[in-house]
Amino acid sequence: MTGPIPPAHWPNGGCSRLVDVADITWHVQSSGQGPSVLLLHGTAGSTHQWADVLPALAERAHVVAVDLPGHAFTHVPRGLGRDVFSLAGMARAVGELIRALGVTPTVIAGHSAGAAVSLRLTLDGHASPAAIVGFNPALVPPPAAYVALIAPLLAPIVESRLVAGLAARLAGGTGALDVMLDSSGSTLTSEQRAQYRALCRDDAHVAAALTMMSRWDVPTLLRDAAALRVPFHAIAGGRDTWVPRAPLERTVRLMPLATFEVIDNAGHLIPDEVPGEAVRILTRTLDALVR
Repeated sequence: MTGPIPPAHWPNGGCSRLVDVADITWHVQSSGQGPSVLLLHGTAGSTHQWADVLPALAERAHVVAVDLPGHAFTHVPRGLGRDVFSLAGMARAVGELIRALGVTPTVIAGHSAGAAVSLRLTLDGHASPAAIVGFNPALVPPPAAYVALIAPLLAPIVESRLVAGLAARLAGGTGALDVMLDSSGSTLTSEQRAQYRALCRDDAHVAAALTMMSRWDVPTLLRDAAALRVPFHAIAGGRDTWVPRAPLERTVRLMPLATFEVIDNAGHLIPDEVPGEAVRILTRTLDALVR
């Protein structure tokens, strides 16, 4: 196996293992027994976002959390190509992983971009959950002109390792990352900030996050989501400044079987900031399915 190993102090490190599937070395955390719940973090995050959610939920479910391709401790070899960082490519890769693990998720929960991966994963037939929960789902698309004209021009620049290295040094050596975290509307502990800081010092992690953002096709996802026949529960943070609440609610209301809920005392990073609320919502979702 290739790739970094999570340090001993990493949240829920005792649940960690590395798994090789289709040229990717995945960092996977799993715990508990019962119906399976798959947890997918957002852009530039990792399993640490579910630090308090995983053990609490594992008291009644089989919980699996993964680092998405190129993020944190999941290693993608350079020769594999950039498609794995697209929305469809990332969903396909996660689908290959859960098949190799023998996991059939009853519920898929995604934070921010992880919610978009959850929807694509389901729409493309890589998973068949009974419900999807999106915490602060990143489903507000950029303007059409940006998608068609600007993104293709910027992609070669933001995806370069040189830019990723500069961004990693900026995040790790200045207060830029703290400013960004503050702008999310969430209040984090010093330990949580340190975890994000450690990740963002790594060139490969930053490169994966930048490439992921440059290749995100939300408009196509939203068009396809009109055919979704799985309940989608969207949970917004009342203080979230990264995903505007009003356009998010309008987007969610267009999906069949969708619900929209707001946690007033949370910003963009719900799983980090108010894990008890995330556990409550996921437990409620599981309870509704097993009645």
